Amino acid sequence: MILLRVLRLFIFCLVLSTLCSITKCGSSDVTLKFLKAPHAFSHLNSATFAFEVLNSGSNRTCSNCSLSCKLDDGVASVCTNGRVTYSSLQDGNHGFEVCTNGNHSFVGCASYNWTVDTIPPTAYVTASTTFTSSSNVSVNISFTEPCIGEGFGCKSVNACNLLVYGAGQVVPSSFRVLKPNLMYSLLVSLSPTVQYGRAILVMDRSFCTDIAGNSFTRMANSSVHLHIDRRKVYVNIRTRVPEKLLRINSETRTIQATNDLNKLKVYLYFSSPIVNSSMEVMSSLNISRGSLVPTSAENLGNRRFGFMIANISSTAIVSVEFNLKSIITRQGTHVSPTAPVNFLYDSKRPAVMLSTHRMRTKDHNIQILIEFSKPVFGFNNSRVSISGGLLKSFHKLRWSTYILELQADDDLVFVSVPENVTRDVSGNKNLASNVLQVRHYSVPLISSVISAFTTATFALTSIVLACLLSQLQVFNQVYLDFGLAIPKLSVHGMVSAVKDLLEQAPLNKVMFSTDAYAFPELFYLGAKNARKVVFTVLRDSCIDGDLTVSEAVEAAKDLFARNSINFYKIIS
Repeated sequence: MILLRVLRLFIFCLVLSTLCSITKCGSSDVTLKFLKAPHAFSHLNSATFAFEVLNSGSNRTCSNCSLSCKLDDGVASVCTNGRVTYSSLQDGNHGFEVCTNGNHSFVGCASYNWTVDTIPPTAYVTASTTFTSSSNVSVNISFTEPCIGEGFGCKSVNACNLLVYGAGQVVPSSFRVLKPNLMYSLLVSLSPTVQYGRAILVMDRSFCTDIAGNSFTRMANSSVHLHIDRRKVYVNIRTRVPEKLLRINSETRTIQATNDLNKLKVYLYFSSPIVNSSMEVMSSLNISRGSLVPTSAENLGNRRFGFMIANISSTAIVSVEFNLKSIITRQGTHVSPTAPVNFLYDSKRPAVMLSTHRMRTKDHNIQILIEFSKPVFGFNNSRVSISGGLLKSFHKLRWSTYILELQADDDLVFVSVPENVTRDVSGNKNLASNVLQVRHYSVPLISSVISAFTTATFALTSIVLACLLSQLQVFNQVYLDFGLAIPKLSVHGMVSAVKDLLEQAPLNKVMFSTDAYAFPELFYLGAKNARKVVFTVLRDSCIDGDLTVSEAVEAAKDLFARNSINFYKIIS
């Protein structure tokens, strides 16, 4: 305030001295006197000058003196009435000159310089951040020119030229003068009880003037909005991989799987914008297979980021994890942890193989094992092609293994699984299976006679079974050979006997050998029926859940090969 008064007093004295000055016209007694002129710094774009020519001796107006006036570098014009007005002046420095020729043609001139300034002072308000979760924000106020009339001040919350609307208020004790009359700084405190809101900072109106007298005017940059956001920020990892509901072991599970490369995309959706770039976000992603490439999708104001998975093998389980340590939201907070995403990419088509225990059989009922290279879904008995027989039963051991039983009604039975009748979890359709050909024939009469004759022999063998079973557990070199029991019983009896043996004796101590048979027919029937009986027993164990398919295969190898090899020391 004192500075403004001193400055205005100086300008007033300068103008007064100019107006009161008298310019003599050469050696004559004629002088020029300014009666009116604009301020040295004027906020008006017009100027009026008044002047007179005086005789020095009498101090009276010279009646016969001619006058000419000129503005800046313009052309001089006659101004005999002692008054001239100029309008539409541009901002900047200007000069006025008036001349007279006096009584004896002596020319004398007087000049006046001033500055036109019609642009009002304003200020730019900037904050250290416009989105924050902190309790204080630093604010800078920068004036376009010195604003000395009263000047900018902040003595208290209610007496501050920076106004705060909303969830905040100024901190007067933080007020600092960075450049006198030009730059200031202070803190604005934000309400700690507000989780989500805003505060508006705006300059006061007409609280100061510049040296030309223009009052302070608010412009677009004279205010700033502070956004308060203390909420937790979450991220959701999504993929284009479709989800499928599968019921496995009486439980419904959600599985993500695909065979389409175009669906191998990962998107991150943030609940609030972040300040990180797309490359920084990609660096924070850990992927178990392949590599990531940014997509050109819109980021929705830095809230969504998309990436394509490339360089991946034909079959892979992909896990995507997000490291949140380097991710910062625009309000300066960290992102809450999120669970990884796992999905399967598989472009291989499932293969299928059909097999049976005998390619030639006299039995009317034939068991067929259907094995897929991986689990398939939607496969049933209607997907199997059968020629020369009728389907009796169909069982699912697991999602990749099935057993069907059919009744032969022709000499040749053909079974196959056509291609594209089922698909795996990724959507790949199956390849065509092999065509299984089973030859059905009738057994010669002599075989039936021999089978009935040798039935009595098995009764004697079974008497000592209980004694042998106890010795199997004690002596390493004691093995149980059930070769003589086959084929001396009915099919049902052989199945029951072998099942009882396998339930009571360890698998690594039971074997089948045919070296006791002296007749080729017995050798033939024994080997044939042994395979059928063991297959039936192991199949039923798989259906009941006692054994898996792989365990059943290993058990068959022990019964027909490995245990005999160990006992007879065929291979050292």
